[in-house]
Amino acid sequence: MFLEQGNEGKNDIGRWIAMIILAAVVSQFIGAIPLQILIFQKMTANPDLQPNPDNSLDLSAYDISPITGFALMIIPFVMGLITLLFLMKPIHERPMLSIVTSHPTFRWKRFFWSARVWFILMVIYAVFATITGFQKIELQFNPLTLMQLSLVSVALIPLQAGFEEVFFRGYLMQGFSQVLKYKWLTLLMTSIIFGGLHFFNPEVKEFGAMITLPQYFWFGLILGICTLMDQGVELALGVHAMNNIFLSVFFTQDSSAVQTPALFRITAFNPIFDLIAIILISALFLFFARKEFRWPEWSTLLSRVENPNLPEEELTGYLEDEYE
Repeated sequence: MFLEQGNEGKNDIGRWIAMIILAAVVSQFIGAIPLQILIFQKMTANPDLQPNPDNSLDLSAYDISPITGFALMIIPFVMGLITLLFLMKPIHERPMLSIVTSHPTFRWKRFFWSARVWFILMVIYAVFATITGFQKIELQFNPLTLMQLSLVSVALIPLQAGFEEVFFRGYLMQGFSQVLKYKWLTLLMTSIIFGGLHFFNPEVKEFGAMITLPQYFWFGLILGICTLMDQGVELALGVHAMNNIFLSVFFTQDSSAVQTPALFRITAFNPIFDLIAIILISALFLFFARKEFRWPEWSTLLSRVENPNLPEEELTGYLEDEYE
């Protein structure tokens, strides 16, 4: 079982703290060096350049091309993913795959299935939102730019989403499960943290925390449910990667955390409609996934996380408590 793999190897609290600190330092500081160097060079060449006061992540304010800036903003996530996976063996003395899936190999079919289904649902949502006028868009088609953006997105975004999924739905879920003991508590905790870390996104400033943060929390909750029900992050990773690719390549808006020369620019955005849409889309996805992969009953999310490494006498008492 996926969460139970968190009991393998060495798991004292010092190792978990060390891993989290190392992943944070490498991703947020070392991984950000290339972008910071480029910003410094641009501002040195032109001292009049100033950050966008409405969106600090808008790199066009530093005269950085959107695609170059987009790629450089993903590098920290790539560095974080590499750090997380390759330090599992020396720090926790267990294989890197143990925080990715409970199966012997990564299940690519599940990854591509979830990406395909999520793409279809997003297309339906976008068409409906445009036709009904809930959102207004304008075309900004440039064949060469769109092709370059698509290549960069497909190549790098799965790594960006991979870091977040492996860290939140893999590493942190397994860690919290050892303390909180119940799957639903672990799911709730990681979803709250995932949503809270998006607090400083420009969308939150533009539309308010009461509307935008529930979207991030809900998205994290759905991805966590996929992970728990399917015993691995493959489905969640497919959804997350496709969601970010779709938004990067096809739609952008002035308040987006990442500015890209997407095919369409949203000129009138309805955050309430967007929140309702993500709830409906994710509910449909869970319905299709459960049917496709024959998931167990939803009540499994309420079950306790077993510790297979307990001594036999403790394990017996543990199981007796579980079924009383």
